[in-house]
Amino acid sequence: MREGRELYSEKYEKAMEMHKQGMSVNEIAEKLGISYSAAYHWIKGLRKPEKGNLNDFEEFLKENGPTNAEDLKRKFPKHNEIFLTAKKRGGQVFRYVMKKARTFGDDATWYFLKGQEDELNERIKKLIKEWKLRKMKEVMGEGQN
Repeated sequence: MREGRELYSEKYEKAMEMHKQGMSVNEIAEKLGISYSAAYHWIKGLRKPEKGNLNDFEEFLKENGPTNAEDLKRKFPKHNEIFLTAKKRGGQVFRYVMKKARTFGDDATWYFLKGQEDELNERIKKLIKEWKLRKMKEVMGEGQN
């Protein structure tokens, strides 16, 4: 399966080091599992690989913890596509959709990394508690009029 350009930034550093050690473009491409064209362009300084949305997405989740789709869509408008790409490539990004998703809208879909399950549960509990409090205030406010 194709790894994707997200890993190119890591391979770029290795390619440059291999080039300093005197390896040819062919050898670098073969050892790193990249195309000759990519290795050639890197070595000649014609282009440098971009980090990629998937890496940015994973980095965001590492720094911020589990995040709901509502908060993610500002930074990653195509969060669903990024998630599906991560799944295809065996990434560590997971998605959880709360029951009664219609009630919570985009707050019902959460993205997280392996190992963040406890934090995800805490954030969902907090969301539900805040939602119940808001609903209770709405009911109380309506009853006073």
